[in-house]
Amino acid sequence: MASGGLARTRVAFGAALAGVLLAACGTAAAPSPSVAGVPSRSISIPLTVVGCTRDDACVALGSATTAAGPAATGEFSTPRSPWIPLRLPAVGAPAIDAIGCGGSTCLVGGAEPGGDLLWSFSAATHRVAVVTPPSGGAGVEAIGCAGRVCALADAGARSGVPRWSTSADGGTTWSAPGPLPLAPGDVVTSIACAGPARCVLAARDAGGRVLAEDTADGGATWTARAVPGRWIALSSLTCSRTTCRGLARTRDASLVVRWRPGRAGWRSSALARGARALACGATGVCVAVGGSPGRPYLEALSPGRRAVRPRLRYVPGALLGVACGTRRCAAVGDTTLLDVPSSLVER
Repeated sequence: MASGGLARTRVAFGAALAGVLLAACGTAAAPSPSVAGVPSRSISIPLTVVGCTRDDACVALGSATTAAGPAATGEFSTPRSPWIPLRLPAVGAPAIDAIGCGGSTCLVGGAEPGGDLLWSFSAATHRVAVVTPPSGGAGVEAIGCAGRVCALADAGARSGVPRWSTSADGGTTWSAPGPLPLAPGDVVTSIACAGPARCVLAARDAGGRVLAEDTADGGATWTARAVPGRWIALSSLTCSRTTCRGLARTRDASLVVRWRPGRAGWRSSALARGARALACGATGVCVAVGGSPGRPYLEALSPGRRAVRPRLRYVPGALLGVACGTRRCAAVGDTTLLDVPSSLVER
């Protein structure tokens, strides 16, 4: 063999050996990202909702009936702090079902004896305060905010028909509730607003059929939007000025769906595994969560890029909710809190 050929052979062999050694050491390829959860302070009261303000303060809350009676729990965190317990208002039998966040405030909704439960979490003071809800409600079903403009759907105590109310001051005051174009027993599952006038809502009727409505005038008039008949749920709506996204489920799949307000038709893409909640941040990245006991699931979806599914540590069960601020996302399970790394959110 010529000396030049022998040299090339030695170089090739050396490169191959180096590759084997690097692979054995785990440096040949970038490792899958790993995300660790932390246990919530209350094991007996599961977390049910999570929200993040635009300045990236996140709050998680839940309610349940324990051996000591009905109770609620809550924790908050910022990009510079761990999760810290919240002092919650004293309520006899709270049921927390909804959350919506704007610039520096999150509104928390549900039911309490006598009607609607409505609280406000301040990212500035890290406190939860009671807010006066619209009168005559039997329980808040969904909340959506865009800045200080918020919309709320609750069940009418007398009619049972879901009602619509809006606030221009972050929930301090509310318009008189008006009936939605829904029937008694229908339940609003999600609300998203792209501005003061344009909002979209998802609902489920008594027969389990998925409904979608949108408004361009703050709720004065509504337009029904056809949805595929195979959908059995639509939730986790978020809207920008041009596009709304949500999480749809069929009997055998979970889908990220997209729709332009004012236009017909939905676009969808299947998720790799079954999801229970979806949130989309200002950077365009969406985070889907779900799973089952012992098999939690989190997936970061970025337009035009491959989805990333990190390894989850110290997450014993399914993740049930997720929320995104401007540069931060957080997820919750029954007894788990999880911060999504900025490297996934800002891709």
